[in-house]
Amino acid sequence: MKIKDAQGRTDGGSGYTRVFGNDKLGKLVSKVQSTVISNGTELERIIVSMTNCIEDLEQFINDVTYGTQADGVYLCKKTVIKKSKYAIDGIEPDLLIFVLEQKRICKVIELKDGDQFDTKKSAGERKHLQEFATQFGAQIPFVTEFYICSFNQQDKESIRNGFKGKFEMEHIMTGKELCDVLKISYEEIIAGRKKDEEENLEYFITELLRIEEVRQRIIEKLSNLEDM
Repeated sequence: MKIKDAQGRTDGGSGYTRVFGNDKLGKLVSKVQSTVISNGTELERIIVSMTNCIEDLEQFINDVTYGTQADGVYLCKKTVIKKSKYAIDGIEPDLLIFVLEQKRICKVIELKDGDQFDTKKSAGERKHLQEFATQFGAQIPFVTEFYICSFNQQDKESIRNGFKGKFEMEHIMTGKELCDVLKISYEEIIAGRKKDEEENLEYFITELLRIEEVRQRIIEKLSNLEDM
């Protein structure tokens, strides 16, 4: 996700404007925050674009039940789950991954870009994932498992700590493991997002220097450093 494409708040009412006392700087930082929030949605979009996606969950389950669905790995996104008869009020996992190979396995996934959440939210995430996996699993011809996936963190102990110990190790998945299940390239996704990082840094610095007050303060600071 690129900062330049983010909306942010443009009405001058951003909390960042009050933090810095500068409307232009407040709007810029608001765009950064909007980008951070949107990154999770963009990550899901990237993953979906690289996989075999289910468009009709009920038809897919019927095809599996009657043995007419080809073996493979299939992904079902939240919007497709919500419009199916399998939707459960108040519980919306981000992704379902169906593995049709030697065994039939359905992995219920909550996908996170970050890895730090408060205790109450972590407990709620686990409760909802387990409830969905249990209720959904009772209706389909699959062994059902549930996972929290922190895409950018490769250390499972760090993920467990970030979710305040509310998820056992067997319910934690790294981004690399998710991509391995889906048979897509983790490295390709990371490389694509790295390009955005470089462009975001350039954009942020350029826009920062366009703000007169900020530019003057930076010049003063640099001058003071040179005199030291």
